[in-house]
Amino acid sequence: MKKKSIKKKTILVIEDERPLLEAVNAKLEKNGFGVINARSVDQVFDAMLETNGLGVIAARSIKQALDYLEDLEKIDAIWLDHNLLGKENGIDFVKKFKANGGRWNNIPIFVVSNTEGSDTIKSYVNLGVSKYYVKSNHRLDEIINDINLSLDHPKEKTR
Repeated sequence: MKKKSIKKKTILVIEDERPLLEAVNAKLEKNGFGVINARSVDQVFDAMLETNGLGVIAARSIKQALDYLEDLEKIDAIWLDHNLLGKENGIDFVKKFKANGGRWNNIPIFVVSNTEGSDTIKSYVNLGVSKYYVKSNHRLDEIINDINLSLDHPKEKTR
């Protein structure tokens, strides 16, 4: 009888603060996740589109980049900061990401940010993120536990 192999779940972490990015990566990897990193909205697609020695695929649109990504790697969840490097923030990312429809609308997004403004939080909730965390109020273990629960029970939101 063959053992069924369990696919490692992959988290896309979009965080501009390098020390926090490294800490989040280490903690996610320790909990059995694969991790893809980016520090800006623009970098998301560059970071994900590297292929086996073939270099970076030049995508003409975000939809094209997402289509390539779907063939290359399955993202199971997204860890997203609000303030990022570059001109765009986390809200810009969510709008672009979800505008492409399909399975992209079903990937849980966990916003982890120091931005506490109620308008900002409301914007994310209206865009359909799974949960919004104020960094200083939550431990990494708590957020990772919520991500695990969300991935184990995809129909249940962790709001």
